[in-house]
Amino acid sequence: MGVQMGDNIPLKSNDLECMFNSNIGDYGYKKAEKIKEQEGEKSSGKSEETYRTSLRRQRDKILYTGGFRRLQDKTQVISATREGDHRTRLTHTLEVEQIAISIANALKLNVDLVSAIALGHDIGHTPFGHAAERKLCSILEEKGKFHHPIQSVRYIWEKYGCKIDPVIYEGILLHDSDMFEIDKADARDQLKYLKNGKGKLFRNWVEIDKWLNSFPSTLEAQVVIWADKIAYITHDLEDFLRCSSYINLEKNDNKIESELCKILSKLIKKKIKSLKEYESRDLIRNIVKNLIKFSVVNIEAIPDFKQKDVRKETKKRSKDWQSSGKNKKYLDSLIINFSDKYRLHYYCLREFLDNYYIFSPEVQKSDAKAEVIVEWLFNKLKDNYKLMPLNLRDEVDEAVLHELRKCKNLKKIYKQLKNGQNSISHFEKILKKQYKEEYDKYKLIKNRIVSRKVASYIATMSDTYAENMYRNLTGSTLDFRL
Repeated sequence: MGVQMGDNIPLKSNDLECMFNSNIGDYGYKKAEKIKEQEGEKSSGKSEETYRTSLRRQRDKILYTGGFRRLQDKTQVISATREGDHRTRLTHTLEVEQIAISIANALKLNVDLVSAIALGHDIGHTPFGHAAERKLCSILEEKGKFHHPIQSVRYIWEKYGCKIDPVIYEGILLHDSDMFEIDKADARDQLKYLKNGKGKLFRNWVEIDKWLNSFPSTLEAQVVIWADKIAYITHDLEDFLRCSSYINLEKNDNKIESELCKILSKLIKKKIKSLKEYESRDLIRNIVKNLIKFSVVNIEAIPDFKQKDVRKETKKRSKDWQSSGKNKKYLDSLIINFSDKYRLHYYCLREFLDNYYIFSPEVQKSDAKAEVIVEWLFNKLKDNYKLMPLNLRDEVDEAVLHELRKCKNLKKIYKQLKNGQNSISHFEKILKKQYKEEYDKYKLIKNRIVSRKVASYIATMSDTYAENMYRNLTGSTLDFRL
């Protein structure tokens, strides 16, 4: 007998939310079972399709953005064009999601939430990896700096605004909090001049000051923090063992392999005498297994543990840890965690990769290339922002107008312009010619706006797009394949 279509098939959103929530522990994030009408639906008369949970729809919104697709051509550590099979920012993101989902399923957490955070966590990352991020941060030292977690939030907000749940934004913002302590004023500066926000810092619901430099309010966000670490430490190792840096090291130092085997033996809990005995899946399996096992221990140790208690209970743990480094203290404090001893082995592997891979000549050459391209592009586009796409040029002008309205003297002069001669360019000419003091003030305002827009534009570029723009504007025939 075939399956009969009854009243319970197909399941609509409210039914799915109810069923979905029943499989989530009290300490996990549960979306309200009764789905409210999404912003903008009422006015348009259109409704979202009803066969996905609310967070699943939001996760899918992130998946279908152009920013997500561009991750396929953004460097993880070494450009994938070098050998062809090195990980990109996209493959890293998908691997983070897979690991996060596995952990979330085992711990009875909200799978849709971890998936949304994981897919969005690097969507605002610069081309060429962290080297470009560091360069932009340095260039914008006095203008709010640059941090890819904030850029990721900015990008998604400009696409979907408050159609994306605050817990997703929070998880994305805090996914790298062990590495970056972001000043709140800098964060506000980086989030200024949003396309839809007209200079306002999000809307009433965003608690950016509460989120920054704190612990996530969900265990799901903590899962993604560790999934990100697990993905890059295991898969970066795999890439490292295939690249010329390791081959050259092994030729010149026969102790490298034995040092690595010693670390891996502790993580895999099996004696490894040679890398021929090592398989990447064994490392991932054991790391994830330990994380799940001791996360359960931590969860069960908290009486009557509810999701609303996550941040408070994590803060309690933070007071008990006496780690040497601030970044380690943050990770040590998370409820989702390894055993104390196993976490030390993780740090050893991380340090090994930093020393021999991240700081290897090959990676440093790639980073140097990134710095040259990004710095040149930034200065060129800042001096002539008309080289940017039309929509971004319009956004600059809109942001300038917004700031003019807040500046008494400039506002007054702007209002005096008549006969339709009220464009930004005309206003700028008048100021330069007749109002020297006001012009200097105006230039500072505009420079800050343009700098932020240029940085955001560069962050959206793929490696290839950035390289091609550099070549086209400089006339360079330089081969960037190192």
